[in-house]
Amino acid sequence: MDTFNGLPLHPLIVHFVVVAVPVAALVGIAAALWPVARAKMGPLPSILALLALIATPIATTAGEALEEKVGHSPALETHTQAGDVVIIGVGCLFGAALLLYLVRLRPVTDRLPLTEPVLKALDIAARVLTVVAAVASIYLVYKAGDSGARAVWGEM
Repeated sequence: MDTFNGLPLHPLIVHFVVVAVPVAALVGIAAALWPVARAKMGPLPSILALLALIATPIATTAGEALEEKVGHSPALETHTQAGDVVIIGVGCLFGAALLLYLVRLRPVTDRLPLTEPVLKALDIAARVLTVVAAVASIYLVYKAGDSGARAVWGEM
């Protein structure tokens, strides 16, 4: 299915990705840098990142179907290449956000034979990875979206 109610599915799903990825990224950054927010949000950052991760390949697949209908162009090729990389950033964001949640989850950490300094190092690594993956994800979505707009509307 590459259309919905006669409209191409790609732009409809892409708008979800364009909102979900930055929201997941910003929530992840807040959880990584603000301990109170992290405690209150619990698994929310990883859930939002998972939703974005699920939607990303759906948008990519719908985009490939749309590309077959509209034909190829250099601008569209640039957009396709940029869009294909978004899943890497979002996948990293999900993994980092999940690690950020799990490293503080006592039922998990109590079962691991890790010392407190190792858990603290894991926590710091999870925080840094979450921030880096969040920034990278936002940039990759911006790059794909900008090249997509240029492919549709031309140089602005």
